[in-house]
Amino acid sequence: MSSTRLTFLVACLFLLTPCLAWPETTRQIDLRTLVRLALEENLDIQAQTYATRSSDAVLRGAYGIYDPRAEVLLAEGRRREKLNLQFTDAFLSDGNYRRYDASLTQKVPTGADLSVSWRNRRDQVNSALRPSIDPAYDSELRFSLAQPLLRDFGRTVTEQGILFAAKNREASVQDLREKAFEVVARVRNTWFEVLQLRQDRDYRRTSVELAQKVFEENRARVDAGVMPPIENLEAEVGLRQRERDLLDAQRAYLDGLDQLALLINAPVPVEPIDVALEQPRVQFDEASGYAAALEKRPDLMRALRQIERLGIERQVARNQTLPRVDVQASYARLSLEEDFGRSVDELTNDELENWEVGVRLTYPLGNREARNQHQRTELLLKSEHARLAQLKDQARRDIRAALRLIDVSAKKIEASRSGRLLAEEKLRTLLKRKEVGLATTRDVLEGEDDLAAARFDESASLADYNKAITDYLLVSGLLLEEEGVRFLAPVSSREDRLLLGVQAQ
Repeated sequence: MSSTRLTFLVACLFLLTPCLAWPETTRQIDLRTLVRLALEENLDIQAQTYATRSSDAVLRGAYGIYDPRAEVLLAEGRRREKLNLQFTDAFLSDGNYRRYDASLTQKVPTGADLSVSWRNRRDQVNSALRPSIDPAYDSELRFSLAQPLLRDFGRTVTEQGILFAAKNREASVQDLREKAFEVVARVRNTWFEVLQLRQDRDYRRTSVELAQKVFEENRARVDAGVMPPIENLEAEVGLRQRERDLLDAQRAYLDGLDQLALLINAPVPVEPIDVALEQPRVQFDEASGYAAALEKRPDLMRALRQIERLGIERQVARNQTLPRVDVQASYARLSLEEDFGRSVDELTNDELENWEVGVRLTYPLGNREARNQHQRTELLLKSEHARLAQLKDQARRDIRAALRLIDVSAKKIEASRSGRLLAEEKLRTLLKRKEVGLATTRDVLEGEDDLAAARFDESASLADYNKAITDYLLVSGLLLEEEGVRFLAPVSSREDRLLLGVQAQ
């Protein structure tokens, strides 16, 4: 290939590279904004947010046990029957009636049912034998109480549906937090990968520039007759190889930008702001990490909620093994008059008052269902305690592994930085030796290859170090706090908005 044509291709490559980097209008973005947008736009988080809101709706609905129950009955009918009386032959009784009944029942936390009912009936006889009052209005006003003393007694048994719904909602909140942990960790890792790819692309550009410089110098020396043509061909091949490496690095960087855009469902590519990979100084230790994990890790919090739920189930199951002893009391006033108004007024008179107080005992002989349900909850509770202990052990192992990874990654950075400094010094030496004819073009290109590999190794070590920090924050439960993620609204809020987001600084 001629030198003029090769120079033209190199120029085209540098003109084409910016076009490959930004195929569309891009916007620069920082990590905190990227996390915020990911929480706002991620479909998995949106779906879990609606699921968490639905669990709160179930909790609100569970309080419906304390809603008063009103019942109204309006009926009209006809009743025909044969009556067998002492002083008359059996005859056909025929009559019409109307009923106007209403009742109101209220559940109280002790498990009792309080009710008040008003019954009114109008009877009119069509047969020959008529009563003394016809039509007759028969009314009754009754107050009643049914209070369990053993089985079904107490707030826990009465409100078990509310308590279960509350624990389910708390577990759903932990599901939402766990989904946010996954998304934020993915965002951070992708961010560091893109920064690494951008540094690698920049390194490759520098390699192309150096190879171009070597090629031009060799061409001038070959033209002057002080260097064999093979050196020029060696430089040309090296330049072409570095052009190919630059295109591969550029493609990988564009793929990384697409991944960033995908995380936030952005219609156009986004690009990190002009920051470089760094080695942040952190002070993490196993004790503080484990303590944070016990308070903040979603899987541990969810296991605790399950244990609390089973504790309620056990308490309810134990109550169901008791016999049912209910106190039943009622007080009523009745009236029987020829018109509706007098019938209602008569209810204020205590002439026809009725009352009853009693105790009802019910107990299934054997009671196997309740006893085995209690045993089941006991066994499940032991199982969940064992599972929680296993999760705690796993959390401690995860924290230890993350700390080791951070330590190893830091040492890799030191080693790769030393390797990069050595490669830079070797290349500078080779370039000087080449100027005086003591090093060949191949030596220089090999030295530049070593430097490119050392730079890539250093950037990869920096990215791995930052990913190791993300991993520690993830397993210790501190990741959301580190990125400023907070609950922006209570779960019980009726507004259709996200629950989790990045708190404004």
